[in-house]
Amino acid sequence: MGLDILSIKIRWSNIIIEAGIAILTLFLLAGCASADPPPAILKINENEQTSGIGSNCWKVENETYSICADTIGIITPAEPLLTRSPFTAHLTLPLQESPEELRFSTTRVTDDDELREAVNDVRAWRFEGNSGDWNKLPSVRESDMNLSLEPGLYVLNIFVKWEEKGDVSYGFLVQVDDPEAGVTNNVSSGEKTAGFEVFLAIMTLLLVIVIRRNRRK
Repeated sequence: MGLDILSIKIRWSNIIIEAGIAILTLFLLAGCASADPPPAILKINENEQTSGIGSNCWKVENETYSICADTIGIITPAEPLLTRSPFTAHLTLPLQESPEELRFSTTRVTDDDELREAVNDVRAWRFEGNSGDWNKLPSVRESDMNLSLEPGLYVLNIFVKWEEKGDVSYGFLVQVDDPEAGVTNNVSSGEKTAGFEVFLAIMTLLLVIVIRRNRRK
């Protein structure tokens, strides 16, 4: 009787150990699995920007499951693309397959909207009050967005969903300049140039007068 109880205890002990090993193996495999979505590209005035990658659920290569990740906000590159309004932004998605869903929003941001936790070459922007209005795009790999925005700093948030791979939020950063400020600067520069030319002409005239007086002496 005692041996039977001991045998049962040993079997249960072995089962627990084997189960623990199996669970640990699953955790290790999950930790080693990679499911990073490739970035998208935005082009404005022949200048390109590689997207930040935000919250996503992406299928692991050669597996049947996906790994999901939630970011602290909308992730964008640190440096914005510079443009004047209106402008056309050309979006290129990383996959050849057409997406099942594609939409975007534009949100004007300030320093108060930036999350300071962001590091390296990316910036993060809070969601609250900055989701913007969503606009649908054609379900194709490359799309043009014709935008007319007031001067300021904008986050361009792109949501894409592929049937076979999953979904991802891409973030871009765009700085819209004030065209009137550019005109004003040009005028000021022109005035400075004209003023310098007048000064140079006066100095040349005075130099000629001095030389002539010296010759008369």
